[in-house]
Amino acid sequence: MYCRNCGKEIDNNLAQCPYCNTPVMQGQTVVEDNGGAWWSILGCCFPIVGLILYIVWKDTKPKSSKEAGIGALIGVLLPIFVYLLIIILAFISYELL
Repeated sequence: MYCRNCGKEIDNNLAQCPYCNTPVMQGQTVVEDNGGAWWSILGCCFPIVGLILYIVWKDTKPKSSKEAGIGALIGVLLPIFVYLLIIILAFISYELL
């Protein structure tokens, strides 16, 4: 499971986090956090969903949260980069004519 304070992976049998000394609640549910690439793809296709998932999961699922956030960032920056590239190429082709 993961520490609810620092987000680092800890053993299920510990009474407190060895990294930040936060007490682990007994009976705390174990959260599966594999950080799959599907969250990046989802965040890239739907950046607002990736941003929401990043905000909601940043403490409970740090790996999946990071993947969704990176996907959202790519989903926002990639179209801007493509539009700038098209504008630059248009100016270059206009100069050559």
